[in-house]
This record gives sequence, C-alpha cells and structure tokens, in this order.
Amino acid sequence: MTSLVAPNYCIGFLGADWWGSDARALAAELRGQGHMLIDRHYEDYFPTKWRSVLMRGVRRLLRNCMAAEYNRAVEELLQVEAMDFLLVFKGMLLSPKTLLKFRAAGIPCYCVYPDVSFQDHGANIWDCLPLYDCVFTTKSFHLEDSELRQRVKQLEFVPHGFDPEVHRPIPLTETLKSYYSSDLSFVGVWTPKKERILSTLVGAMPDVRLKIWGPFWERAEVAVRNCWQGRAAYGDELAAICTNARINLGLLSEAGGGTVKGDQTTARTWQIPACGGFMLHEDTEELRAAFSVGEHIAVFRDTEELVAAVRHYLGDDVLRDRLRLAGYQHCLKSGYSYRTAADRILAYHRSAMGHA
Repeated sequence: MTSLVAPNYCIGFLGADWWGSDARALAAELRGQGHMLIDRHYEDYFPTKWRSVLMRGVRRLLRNCMAAEYNRAVEELLQVEAMDFLLVFKGMLLSPKTLLKFRAAGIPCYCVYPDVSFQDHGANIWDCLPLYDCVFTTKSFHLEDSELRQRVKQLEFVPHGFDPEVHRPIPLTETLKSYYSSDLSFVGVWTPKKERILSTLVGAMPDVRLKIWGPFWERAEVAVRNCWQGRAAYGDELAAICTNARINLGLLSEAGGGTVKGDQTTARTWQIPACGGFMLHEDTEELRAAFSVGEHIAVFRDTEELVAAVRHYLGDDVLRDRLRLAGYQHCLKSGYSYRTAADRILAYHRSAMGHA
C-alpha cells in the first residue's frame, strides 16, 4: 500500500463554513498547505441568517441551549490527543469554560478576529481574550489599543484576504446581467455612517442606478432603502455583483463598542478586485499600502469627492476598465488571498513551539 504524507499539523478549527466566508477561506488555505483540520462550525448549532421576527425570537429564546450544544461539540475535540493547536475564528459562542479545558490539556489556543469591535457580539468574545495564547486581528488599529493589549497575552496583525475559489470574475448571460449589473453597487451590512454616505450620493445623483445588498438596510431612509435589493448577497452572488457593477463602493464601518477608530480596510477591499471589479474605496493609509491609487483603484475622502469620482469614472469607460484589470492582476500577483494570514499564524505557532 502506498503511504500517505502525514499532514504538517492537526488543527481544531472553530468558525463558519458557508461559501464565501472569511473563516472558510482561511480553512481552505490551511488545508491546501497540507494541514488536517477538525471543524466545529457554529452555524450548525446557531442559525445566523434567520431574519423573520418569529424566527429571531425563537433563536433568542434558544440561544443558551444552542450555545451549550455547540460547546459540547467543541469539547469533543479534546479527545484528539495529538491535536497541535486550536484555532478560533471570532468565537462568538465559545464559552470561557470550554476554552479553559483546552488550556488545561496543554493545547495552544489562538483566535483570529475579523471585526471592528470585540464587545459588540456578545460577552464570550471579550471574556475569552485573556485565555488565548495569541489573538490575530485583521484590524491594524487594534495594535494601538492599550486596554486590549493589557487584556491579551499576545496581539498580532494579519490581513484580510480573498478566497480564490469564490472571489473570481463571473461572466453572466444577458438575463443574469440585467439582474446583477448596476452603475454602482455596495455589498455590506447597514450602519448609520454608510447610510449617510449613500444618502448624499443618492441625493446628488438620483438617476444613477445604485444597488445595495446586505442585512438591515430596512432601517435606512426611504431614498436609500429603495436602492436595497431586499437581502444580502454572498459567495457566487457577491462575485457576480462585483464583476458586473460599473463601480463597486468600498465603504468602511465606523468605530464600535470599545474602539475609537473604524475600519481601515475590510474583506471587500480584497474581494472586489479579486472578482475583477472596479473599486472606489474610502481613502486610508492601510489601503494605499496594498493598492496604488490611480493605477489599481480609485479613492475618495468625503462625500463631495465621492460624488465627483462617481461622475468622473462613470463617464470614462476606458479609464475605469484599465484600473479594473490592473487591480485584478495586482490582487492575484501580490498574493492577497488568505495565504498571508495562514502563513503568519503558522509561523507564530512554529516559533512559540520552538519548531524549525
């Protein structure tokens, strides 16, 4: 019998697995490098996409039972004595009591955190922070947070990325184009700041065909809500939207609980150009470190610049197409997948364990 090559590491992996999720992209990268992952997906126990008032009420009522069931499933991983480390993506439902059992077993525990705030998604995340050997954040401004640094043993920065299997150009039939194409698209969750930006844009350019995809936009004022497609878009739909919008907006979330800064980049920063979409993004230093403005992407600093940029780029198909193609090629050549994050996590673990 032909022997198989043993995986480099056996990793307990806690995160989501839906097509297009950042957790899935990281897991796929680790598996692609030859590591063995034993998963526990929290959405198998706690359905996050229920939207009706009734089902959200049921979820709220059963949340503690669902969380207990999830943590029991996570504890099953303790039976794998040869596990090298536990890698938690966000960890919304993970109980500190469960994490303490992994620490008692001598298993290194790491967390990858993708959001602005550690305090806006339930108490477990904040309570678990001191129990991780290292927290890997996708937000560079977290490194400047003195309260956070005092709470964690070690804090490291890893960038967001795109999933090459999911985020790629998707050509559409003419029928599908009529559904997914737009002059302007924005894909993301509603926040007050994003609504203010889009409200100004709609007011200044009412004839521009803006399509908004994402949760909670029913909260927006009428003019903005009328641009909402009534639901979120993930996976291949996200790729189709980015590929076929003339301009994709990169809007950033504002500061959350316990933070003084908002996003500097987001997952869309990498996903939009990876899908071959033209990106008009809020201007930040972190963005400029990854892409060349005027060569790969376009930027704006305020709503006045946003309106002017939209008019400019909608009126110049040749320039927009040149930037779109250059941004796509740069995204691929620069390795902006989740490989960078995976490599940094593995390098940290090797160093911590004294591995060569």
